[in-house]
Amino acid sequence: MELNELITAFAAKLGIEGLEVKDGSCSLEIDGTPMEFVEMPDSKALAVTAIIGPPPLEKTEAFLELLLEANAESLGMQAMAFGKLPDSSNLILQWRVQTQNLELEAFCKELEAFINRVEQWKQALEDFRPAAEQAVIIEEDTPMLGLPNSGFISV
Repeated sequence: MELNELITAFAAKLGIEGLEVKDGSCSLEIDGTPMEFVEMPDSKALAVTAIIGPPPLEKTEAFLELLLEANAESLGMQAMAFGKLPDSSNLILQWRVQTQNLELEAFCKELEAFINRVEQWKQALEDFRPAAEQAVIIEEDTPMLGLPNSGFISV
């Protein structure tokens, strides 16, 4: 199955019909989380990037240390890594999956596991924030993760 078809079928499973996937790339918002799908044809892989949110204002160093430990200990084994968006304070979780000979059922299962991991880290970030900061999170214009003028489709 072609990558565009895999992404479109996954979106249909979520109830999104008519998703436009161009060259293996699109932007979605799943459960309030902006995500970008980008095909990496040279490596026959798909990169999925999700915004986790800005780091906490207090204890930032401790939280970033936690993320680096997670990168080193477990996420690397699952082809996931944390990063930061350029021109933004938002932290991201990125996942790469090989697309050669990938079947729909396996793709959906792995993508659902990634989405669950994103939700776990978003919750960990919220749990790390002091109560006062949770009430006053500074909203910023979130870039579209690199796909200009594409708009997100919310699920």
